[in-house]
Amino acid sequence: MSTATHAAFSLPASWQWRPSPNHSARPARVSAIVLHADASSRVASSLDWIRRAESKVSYHILIGRVGEVFAVVHPDRMAWHAGVSSLDGVSHVNRFSVGVCLSNRNDGVEQHPGAQVSAAADVCAILCRHYGIPVDRIVTHAQVAPGRKTDPVALDLAEFRERVTARLAI
Repeated sequence: MSTATHAAFSLPASWQWRPSPNHSARPARVSAIVLHADASSRVASSLDWIRRAESKVSYHILIGRVGEVFAVVHPDRMAWHAGVSSLDGVSHVNRFSVGVCLSNRNDGVEQHPGAQVSAAADVCAILCRHYGIPVDRIVTHAQVAPGRKTDPVALDLAEFRERVTARLAI
């Protein structure tokens, strides 16, 4: 599949551009969003790591605890966020998904602040609208890499999808 089925995505001016070298050409149409938690105590630490070539990992979007949005890999490119993964029987989820990470320890104790969840819902609504992603294709890293990943453990996915749906209705 080609990404030619949609116009190029324009990054919103409010998203801070912090480019990572860890991406490649996207071989398939974007059709899903994978939510992550970075297991870090500070968004700056996570940004530092995913912007290093030796990490070989990145997200498209990283959202800090106070709702700041960092664009790390352009959504039209393939970020290296899901690893060994499968969604609806299709492997290598990076090929067709956008990785959105919420900065959080992912320890089951730290909750996601309201400003962060609100910003994440806004980001996902923008992505869903642009790429034509159905809300039920917003999934977690734990869902696409079961037994290997648990993130984001503190996020109620059903409630989050409802927030995105409400934003899409506006």
